[in-house]
Amino acid sequence: MRFGEILLQAGVISETDLNAALSVQTKTGMALGRILEDEGLISDRDIVNILARQFKLPLIEAIQEPSVSETVLELIDCDQALRMTIFPLKICNDGLEVAISNPLDFNTLNRLAFKTGRNIYPVLTTPTIIFKAIQRFYLHEAPVEPSPGTSLLVINDQDLYRATLCGNLKQKGYLPQFAVSVEEAIHISQQTAPRLILVDTCLKAVSSQMIIERLLQNDSTGNCPIIALTENTTADEEAFLLQLGFFDVIAKPLNIIRLQARIERALHFYYHGATSTQCSTVSKQCGPRSDRLKRPPSTPKPSTDHRDRPR
Repeated sequence: MRFGEILLQAGVISETDLNAALSVQTKTGMALGRILEDEGLISDRDIVNILARQFKLPLIEAIQEPSVSETVLELIDCDQALRMTIFPLKICNDGLEVAISNPLDFNTLNRLAFKTGRNIYPVLTTPTIIFKAIQRFYLHEAPVEPSPGTSLLVINDQDLYRATLCGNLKQKGYLPQFAVSVEEAIHISQQTAPRLILVDTCLKAVSSQMIIERLLQNDSTGNCPIIALTENTTADEEAFLLQLGFFDVIAKPLNIIRLQARIERALHFYYHGATSTQCSTVSKQCGPRSDRLKRPPSTPKPSTDHRDRPR
């Protein structure tokens, strides 16, 4: 049974609600649960409670010390935990208990079993709890609180996606504005001076390189962190975008909790400095900070037309 059918059978949404959400999913590629949450029809807590009853799976309300050991964390690296929205809990006999939010994602469970060489025993919880656990145990960070009233600029030319993203950012306490082109973004920035820019790398008729060059070369947009939102999640593409000068790269479809964490990290690093360890890590991965933030790289890229690159 599909996820939408489970919610429909549980009586928490109507068939009209489901059809409308499926239409949005077709246009945006967003997860069905996220769409229903954004519409205020259901919460992530409602979703996991229903799925726990449907699949007769255990449900947890929090992930706390000292329940998670370093040995368990070594079985799944941080990048996998973020990409799959999972968190390892404990080793048990022949298997591994893993916190998940979607028991219907059989591909993830199968890949996890193959990688660890263990049977996977899923335990349900919300994506929020999983990401907080990743922040605490993998990244050793305190839970992220939004910077109230922070002005953000979203550059995206897809009306529905842009409206959803801006709505989510407002709910988190930010003050998002939007632009549909680089030119409009520069004009808005000259008037409002955003603290951070989120730019979709799939803008029509313009390449990633052209986007970042024009933003960095303008004083109103070149003096704040610029984060790329991309549908191409390969390591090569991420490295390419960082080398162009983007402060960070986030894969679509977006998870608002993960996005908030990355926004707050960028704001803290850019405006409040960073520890020597953080600076060392960023330099190794992305080159000198001043080169990435203030100007595009001068070395030519292999392709003569970057619009041909997958984005």
